[in-house]
Amino acid sequence: MEIWMTGNDPVRRTTDFIAGLAFRAIIISALIYAVLIGISMAYRFGHGLLYDHAMEEEPGHDVTITITKGEDVDTIAEDLIKLGLIDDNVRGYKLKSKLYEASYEPGTYTLNTSMTAGTIIATLTEEGKKNQELEEKNLIDADAPTTEAATAETDENGITVIGGNMSDG
Repeated sequence: MEIWMTGNDPVRRTTDFIAGLAFRAIIISALIYAVLIGISMAYRFGHGLLYDHAMEEEPGHDVTITITKGEDVDTIAEDLIKLGLIDDNVRGYKLKSKLYEASYEPGTYTLNTSMTAGTIIATLTEEGKKNQELEEKNLIDADAPTTEAATAETDENGITVIGGNMSDG
């Protein structure tokens, strides 16, 4: 009886050793699993960010997106995902927008599902800048649903003048 009380029992020492070993194995396995999951997530994120691919093969189909004033990149990315233009990776699109120095202006844009995310960002930025310049020159109406001219007049010779009149120079 005295052997059981002092802890010098070989069976108890063996079971304590095995239990400790099993506990360590479980902890190490959980850590390895967490590291592998982290590596997998990092790979998917990096692949989505660096691998620029289209959602459909050529010719794809046209999709219209409207960007409203004050809309942030997260909302634009979510709209692009819903329209099937980019993968389900808002953070990746947001980072790619920063890398491409994107500038999103309000307006209605026609994009194609065969465009890559980089091409979509470039198109939205370039077309937005063009629309902003046209709006500043009063050649389009910013509040109109289309990009029709803000004003159009016909002079005495039948020539249509957009955005002003002949005397504007």
